[in-house]
Amino acid sequence: MNNATIRVDADALRAFVSSILQKANVPAADAEIVADCLLTANLSGVDSHGVVRLAHYVRRLENGTIRAQPQIEVQRTAPAVAIVDGGDGLGHVVTHRACTEGMTLARETGTAMVSVRHSSHFGMTGFYLLRLVAEGFIGMMMTATDAFLIPFGARKPFLGTNPIAFGFPTPGIPLVLDMATTSIPYGKVALAKTEGREIPPDWGLDEDGNPTTDPNRIAGLHPIAGPKGSGLAMVIDLLCSVLSGMPFGPHINQMYGEMDQPRQLGHFLCIWDVRRLMPLERFVERMHDVVDEFHALPPAEGFSQVYYPGEIEGLRREERRRQGVPLDPGLRDELTELGRRFGVGFPA
Repeated sequence: MNNATIRVDADALRAFVSSILQKANVPAADAEIVADCLLTANLSGVDSHGVVRLAHYVRRLENGTIRAQPQIEVQRTAPAVAIVDGGDGLGHVVTHRACTEGMTLARETGTAMVSVRHSSHFGMTGFYLLRLVAEGFIGMMMTATDAFLIPFGARKPFLGTNPIAFGFPTPGIPLVLDMATTSIPYGKVALAKTEGREIPPDWGLDEDGNPTTDPNRIAGLHPIAGPKGSGLAMVIDLLCSVLSGMPFGPHINQMYGEMDQPRQLGHFLCIWDVRRLMPLERFVERMHDVVDEFHALPPAEGFSQVYYPGEIEGLRREERRRQGVPLDPGLRDELTELGRRFGVGFPA
């Protein structure tokens, strides 16, 4: 068995993902959306939200807890407000539709607020911000997830890792702040499980409340910045779950632990049209000034440069497009077997 990390051409890997999803009865256009989201994550270096998730999505598609061809419904409740019901479809497809509806509203009114319900895991939050920014919008996106964050002062999980992302147009690599409210995203734990490796002992606790290096024993993760991270995670849950009418906190279906029921996730999206406040070109010029002055900051010891949010990911996308997407042996074998089962050759 070859235990070396391999690099796979991004376009070939994207085509592989799309083909597998189409074999699982996902329409071609929707399969391309999911594949684009997963590969954007891998290209950005956010491997925890990339192709490592494919086999899981396929399992849920096959058991019907994610619908391959959902009936997505959109309801406008005010000039700048919409509700998107995802019909228990792939979260990437549902959220892509929510972004489309939100941009339509923002072009009409200057702003948009979209509440999403009956969705599922939607991958890398920043993926959607990159799309909004490319159209000249400022955006904010967040989602609730199943309980894995141990609130400050508590002894067991109550909230999800609950990521939140903001995006701003720039003259170059978009400024995208994409962060979980736990010290690390759960996807890193899932990736370690797949790759069969240990994790740092400061990531989280086991069921007995002790640090562990075994990803299979992790029962909860620490919040960022103690009570601040806990508070932010709760606010995100209120906007995503309570406001959408979906289950909240510990009542959210577990992504990997409860495979017999739909996720019923809620998301929350806000979009602002820069052009309603100033010409887009002028805003981009001002962002150029911000970035230039930011880059002029003297780096701390051990750092070669100060990077703004999303810049390292953008540079990594350029690098991995040239050099290929790195895959560890465990994931490579999993994808190869998945391809064999569906009659789709793995591009290696």
